[in-house]
Amino acid sequence: MKAVILFLAAACLTQAVQVPTHTADKAYLIKQKSIYELFWHVDQPTVYHPELYQKARSFSLEDNKGSFTDQTAVTEFLQRWKHGMLPRGEVFSAMNHQHHNEALCFFRVLYSAKDFDTFYNTAVWARFHVNEPMYVHVLSAVVLHRPDTKYIRLPPFYETMPHLFFNEEVLHKAYHIAMGDTNTGIKKTIGGVDHYYIPSNYSGWYVVRDQVPEQQKLSYFTEDVGLNAFYSVMSYDFPTWMNSARYHLPQNIRGELYMFIHKQLITRFYMESLSNDVGEIKYVDVHRPIVGYYPTMHHHNGLSFPQRPVGFRVPVHAHRDVQALEDFHTRISDAIDSGYVVDVNGKRINIYDTVDGINYLGNVIQGNADSVNPKYYGYVDYLYRRILGMSMVPTTEYSVVPTALDYYATSMRDPAFYGMYKNIVTYWMRYKQHLPSYRHEELVFPGVTVESVTVDKLMTFFDYFESLINNAVSVRSHKEAQSMLIKARQYRLNHKPFTYHITVNSDRNVKAVVRVFLGPKYDVHGHEVDMTKNYMNFMEMDQWTVDLKPGTNKIERNSYESIYVVPDEVPSEVLYKKMVKAIEGGETFTYPTKPYGFPDRLMLPKGKKEGMPLKLFVCVSHFDESRAYHVDSPVWGPNMMDARPMGYPLDRPVVHTFNFTMPNFYMKDVLVFHKQAEELNLTA
Repeated sequence: MKAVILFLAAACLTQAVQVPTHTADKAYLIKQKSIYELFWHVDQPTVYHPELYQKARSFSLEDNKGSFTDQTAVTEFLQRWKHGMLPRGEVFSAMNHQHHNEALCFFRVLYSAKDFDTFYNTAVWARFHVNEPMYVHVLSAVVLHRPDTKYIRLPPFYETMPHLFFNEEVLHKAYHIAMGDTNTGIKKTIGGVDHYYIPSNYSGWYVVRDQVPEQQKLSYFTEDVGLNAFYSVMSYDFPTWMNSARYHLPQNIRGELYMFIHKQLITRFYMESLSNDVGEIKYVDVHRPIVGYYPTMHHHNGLSFPQRPVGFRVPVHAHRDVQALEDFHTRISDAIDSGYVVDVNGKRINIYDTVDGINYLGNVIQGNADSVNPKYYGYVDYLYRRILGMSMVPTTEYSVVPTALDYYATSMRDPAFYGMYKNIVTYWMRYKQHLPSYRHEELVFPGVTVESVTVDKLMTFFDYFESLINNAVSVRSHKEAQSMLIKARQYRLNHKPFTYHITVNSDRNVKAVVRVFLGPKYDVHGHEVDMTKNYMNFMEMDQWTVDLKPGTNKIERNSYESIYVVPDEVPSEVLYKKMVKAIEGGETFTYPTKPYGFPDRLMLPKGKKEGMPLKLFVCVSHFDESRAYHVDSPVWGPNMMDARPMGYPLDRPVVHTFNFTMPNFYMKDVLVFHKQAEELNLTA
């Protein structure tokens, strides 16, 4: 299932997502525990787990150079470190050229360690010598991509880097608690451990701007810690700088995946906007005023995130970037219209006569390491972030002030993110419009008819979630860190689990793939939208294979079974205790083979109290096992993929609605109701 790489509580009302799991052996558990510990209080390495300091002191990277396959990287790193890298305590941004080169060199060192012990010893040493955010960034990428750390869990990003997920007011209160102010927050003592809970609001509550309705009305969605953690970890699946062939990444899907994931995110955001009557996502024009943004956040060293005032215009010093962006836009548009991209040797690669055409195009748009001509087609994604983020000109190469768009963990908080990617996703739509609409034989599934589709009542609500933010504060000792937990408590969007009930009639035994999409029925003005103008606004909710038998087939699929979603991450203090107990033989420890995914809670838009009308589209197609192939992603896990394009059959224009009516298709009106949590049992 090609799109499988894509993603797209009131505890008594929710169910766990059922993901294939493995039982951990002792070797896995020791690795998991050892790596988990490296992420905590990296700014106080001699205080938290001080025994690691002795290990770091006894390790010499230079003396162990022969234990790395990339000794050139080790030599380069040692030269950089001796002559001065980004100092500890300073702000790090992977979007900064100097920071990026240092981080990439550090990655090559850790990645090329010949065995786990060398990797771990080097990581312990670096914990005391490398800039803290750079260390967390690189270590996260390495753990996901090293074969000997496969399926090792990273702590939730909102726990390791809380300053990228929570507002200043929350972290300010956390500082006071760490300093001994017991009157801040709500305190509970459980098992000898003090738990402090800090009520956490979203930016729209504190900074109200009628001119920025996206930030005011939608901050519960754009600032959702699970959503932003998902987007952050997704960036490690195919890091922009990582060449697929060199690092043994899945081939021929990267560019298409980049384009489609962002198309899914834009579609999901649009339905949330309709839920709040905000309206259409506006394209970004760098020559006109840019939407304002007030992050109310600060970096780990206290430096505030830059704000972008309402009516902001791109400054003169960014003119070179604007000109480059326009040049790259022209070249990409010419490639889509002419039908070919030009590689570094001047060779023309047809993007319409090959199944990999969209992959080539997506790579040059992102400007990633697989782009056939990065200098010519540029780095559109990077330049948009640089221009719209209003990046300040640093006084030195290390005194940078990154904006929200400079981090994947904070990008989705900025309203400009959605306009920027609407521009980029337009390339996808433009490319698809050059392709012929699907022929009848490419859509129909002979002998198969979808007789009916029903779905349980769709109901959303807000409930509380608590995030551990201990990493945001300093501790006096390892013991103190273990005896005090500080958590931010937020209201978050959630939904009741629901089930699809699909009846399919087949005239034979055949393997099929079921795809389910959700999209708007009406636009922001209340006008029903015809499928010819609405097909691009549908988000893929799920995709799975079934074995059809002759006659009537009753298919049921629960929302929490979706291949695109995962449940909330287990809090670190809970998971860590489970690891320790398992190592001591006290209990069994299991881990999922699908490590990450889109938050299960956010499958449905908020909807409305009276019910928000949407369209549910179900497509049942033949699953050709002879063309299927296996892909194992460090983020999404192992999956079987077919040869159809991502988003099929809604990836190409629907010219006539009546031509899109197939026996194996089914369109159904649904309503999404939003209720207060306490009303659920009364209205279910």
